[in-house]
Amino acid sequence: MDFLKSIIISFSFFTTIPMPMIEWTDKRMKYVPLLLPLVGLAIGGLAFGLLKLLLALNTGSLIGAVILGIFFIAITGGVHMDGLMDSADAYFSRREKERKLEIMKDSRVGAFAVIIFVVVILLKTAFFYEILESGKEFAVLLLLIPVISRCLQPSMLYFFPYAKEEGLAKMYGGELKKIHGVIPLVIMSVASAVMIFTHGVSALYIPGIAAAYYCFYYLSAKKNFGGITGDLLGAFLEVAEMLMIGMILLV
Repeated sequence: MDFLKSIIISFSFFTTIPMPMIEWTDKRMKYVPLLLPLVGLAIGGLAFGLLKLLLALNTGSLIGAVILGIFFIAITGGVHMDGLMDSADAYFSRREKERKLEIMKDSRVGAFAVIIFVVVILLKTAFFYEILESGKEFAVLLLLIPVISRCLQPSMLYFFPYAKEEGLAKMYGGELKKIHGVIPLVIMSVASAVMIFTHGVSALYIPGIAAAYYCFYYLSAKKNFGGITGDLLGAFLEVAEMLMIGMILLV
């Protein structure tokens, strides 16, 4: 029963899909990181259906690209984009680690947050436009990209150091054991295998760019912040998904 309620908590926090109200206990919270790939599968499934609908309605490429870009913000309630914007203000401040963490917690929106928001939205929309214009069939890839990004997120809770002793990352990752960090990576391998089966070996560009960014992110987060926070997890997901969408053009 607690596991089922953990599913409800996962979808309540990380999506705007309506869910019943339940108590967020520590016992239920410990399963949440492992359920992120399931959240990604639901988001990917909705994106898959939206794309098929846009194609059936013969929507123009530009309108379709804008709708898809808006969808990925709307379905998550902007929770990951908020993390990206907070992280951008902190990272580009060029201050010491402690000051960066303080800036990240500041609820005010700075110039760098706005800049990175516009850049990411424009790039995602441009990628979607180019893909729609090319006539490539990428619905299955769009289905699996949110799964892959949410496989890497929970593994970060185990393999990355924490920047703070408290906070969202620590709260979700505090109960993780070694095996918990491996399970999402196994799921990612399965998703990658499906991509290869449907689109050939070149589909490895997609999980490959995510894995490369994951390695870079480890070094960057450790150097600039001393580890990860909840905001940095959200920032990782937004940029990783943008890079993977761009890689569709090479598949």
